[in-house]
Amino acid sequence: MTQPLTPLAPATLIGLFRSAIDAPLVERGAVRGLELLGRPQDFWSSLAVAELQRMAAGGNGNAQAELAWRHAHGDRVARKPAAALRWALRSAEADCPAGLAVLGWLLQHGCGLPRDEVEALRLFSLSASRGVPLAQYWMGRLRYFGVGEAATQDYPLAVRWLQPAAAQGHAAAADLLARCYFFGRGIALDRAAACLLWRQAAAGGVASASYSLGMCLYGGVEAVADPKAAITHFRAAADGGVVAAMFVLGQCATFGVGMARDPDAGLRWYRRAAEGGSREAEFELGECLAYGVGDGGRDLVAALRWWRSAAANGHVRAHLKIGHACRWGDGTAEDKQAALAWYRRAAELGDASAWVWLGECHERGEGGEVDPAAARDAYARAAAGGDVHGMAEHGRCLLYGVGGAVMPEQGEALLLAALGAGWQQARGELERHWFGRGMALLRAAHDADDPALSEAVACLRRAATSGHRRAAFMLGECLRHGTGTAIDRIEALAWLRRAAALPDAKVILGDLYYFGQGVPRNAIEAFHWYRRAAAEHQDAYAMYSCGYCLLHGEGVGRDVGAALRWLRRAAQQGETDACHELGLAYLRQGRSGRRLARRWLRAAADLGHAGARRILDEVASGLHPA
Repeated sequence: MTQPLTPLAPATLIGLFRSAIDAPLVERGAVRGLELLGRPQDFWSSLAVAELQRMAAGGNGNAQAELAWRHAHGDRVARKPAAALRWALRSAEADCPAGLAVLGWLLQHGCGLPRDEVEALRLFSLSASRGVPLAQYWMGRLRYFGVGEAATQDYPLAVRWLQPAAAQGHAAAADLLARCYFFGRGIALDRAAACLLWRQAAAGGVASASYSLGMCLYGGVEAVADPKAAITHFRAAADGGVVAAMFVLGQCATFGVGMARDPDAGLRWYRRAAEGGSREAEFELGECLAYGVGDGGRDLVAALRWWRSAAANGHVRAHLKIGHACRWGDGTAEDKQAALAWYRRAAELGDASAWVWLGECHERGEGGEVDPAAARDAYARAAAGGDVHGMAEHGRCLLYGVGGAVMPEQGEALLLAALGAGWQQARGELERHWFGRGMALLRAAHDADDPALSEAVACLRRAATSGHRRAAFMLGECLRHGTGTAIDRIEALAWLRRAAALPDAKVILGDLYYFGQGVPRNAIEAFHWYRRAAAEHQDAYAMYSCGYCLLHGEGVGRDVGAALRWLRRAAQQGETDACHELGLAYLRQGRSGRRLARRWLRAAADLGHAGARRILDEVASGLHPA
């Protein structure tokens, strides 16, 4: 139902990393927004609440701004948007830059008062121009994502604001500036600088920076890959709620990357990430449950549930998995029509391999009528999408005219391309095609001079070179007898050796060595091949040849008992020469073997052996000494 589980390659994970950190941040209310902000140094965050309240009541604008900030997100005081607004207004009215920044943030998020992005942008601009890191960060952030009144993305302007904020230690600004360096947005691409900034931001507690730094260490970006160090940062990011880090930890634990392999821990991390909304984790969790990874064992019903969730979140591959489940009834009732629909969804969403499965269903009539033309079209779409299996299937259709015209050259080219791309099953299809064509040409040839014979030899050679044993045997025979090519017994021997797994190839090899055809006569080698054919394939002629060699000491020590056993087995299968040789062997035993001699000579004569008939006549007339 599913492909074997494999870890995502670093390049693939870096792709997921880009998607994760490149997506615009979605604000989920004031508290979530504050979590993303980080802590600016200027806000007197180390002061005790009592001291801060005393200073704020005394009219200190910075203390008022810090107190407003704490009330906005419940830091060591109760979360009270109204109190946050009251203190921010008092600070801003005193023209405190920090108070302007906090008031701008409250307006930006509608915290304690109606949302007003125009006024928020004005306040951020005033505060940022006076050096407040929080305001500079927000000016950069709004330009980076193009949200609010700064609706147009402007990376160079974002960089201009983020740089001074990061230089003053604003961790969230360092994180966002690192993204600019990493992707070359608004500034020259410099991934070493990005890594340094992410280190700064991670040290400042920005979870997304820990995740990004972990991915750089995992993938070896601007440094030697260090999965163990990456794990530390992934854990910090996961503790900070970064779902993508939980997913990567699931990968690392499942496959033992940067840590000891622990499928159960991997399953737990996948589940946390899946419950946090990661469609990649939902998909992988389904895979683990389908394969029974971890102590929980297989649970196809649960696997299907997670795949459905991943599909609903836009995971393309999950559509394919659901199609497989419906097609074969894994975790749900078998439903071929539903499978067809899921395959089509996956294909239309860009999974080229889904076209192959769709084509297979059309070709077999699963979920609808048998439709070779639709199958051929689906395979062509898969091939066009770069799927090597699809290339092979489309090539097969072109070779044999499945669903359309026969196009052998194009079919061959596609199968060769699939083979070159690693789809080994294409080799068998090519072998069968070349061998079949070669044999058809051999059978269709009118005489020994028919030019089709040379084409037949060429086809057999291609199939044999690819590894087709029967083609190697037939090519050896053509070379041995000069069919469609010049006689070349040495090359014939080489091809027959490659086909030696076949019984008739072993027998012919035995004959070549016994009679010295193309090689010096070697009775020992001949007996070796005869014995293999007799023992492995019960070939009657090989049994006869073994018996003959043993009877006459050809290539092996003379052993009459063993010879008679082999000859008898061959004779019982109707081997004429074995009947004749067995009769002669008993005839040489004199009166004790006369009855058996006559029996086997008569069997040989009945099978058309002229020599056996002549000896029987001589025995009957008294001319033979027996």
